[in-house]
Amino acid sequence: MSQQEKSVIVSLITSLILFVFFAFYMFGLHEQGRLVGPDVYSLIGKSFFLLIGGGIAVSIVVQILVTIIHAIVTKGYEPMLNDERDKLYSLKCMQIILLIFSVGFMASMALLALEMVAPHIVFLLIIFSMFIANFIGDLVKLFLYRGGM
Repeated sequence: MSQQEKSVIVSLITSLILFVFFAFYMFGLHEQGRLVGPDVYSLIGKSFFLLIGGGIAVSIVVQILVTIIHAIVTKGYEPMLNDERDKLYSLKCMQIILLIFSVGFMASMALLALEMVAPHIVFLLIIFSMFIANFIGDLVKLFLYRGGM
């Protein structure tokens, strides 16, 4: 398994854990009745930035730990070299991520325009579409690295 594949797998696991944590946190706020009122948008915004900041920190720490553990187990260091194939895979995945996020964003705006959901739910749907887009993009990248194309 290449270093790039390991990096993608760690990214998938980390993003899944962070999203589950965020979903439970938001559900807890909903159960407490805190997702109602004038400060709901500020609360969602603060929670989102905590999610992003925490996600970056956790991803960095986990990547470092996986690299250290891999070096100890294999008694060596495998440098991460990026070639044209890696750049092509990244661009393909970025296209997929942008497409999925755009569809999620447009669907959220349509629901808001049709007054089918409350405005604060639209923000949560946008965050959810960001997660889904990133998760599917990482799955596609893993598929590509495994010889899918």
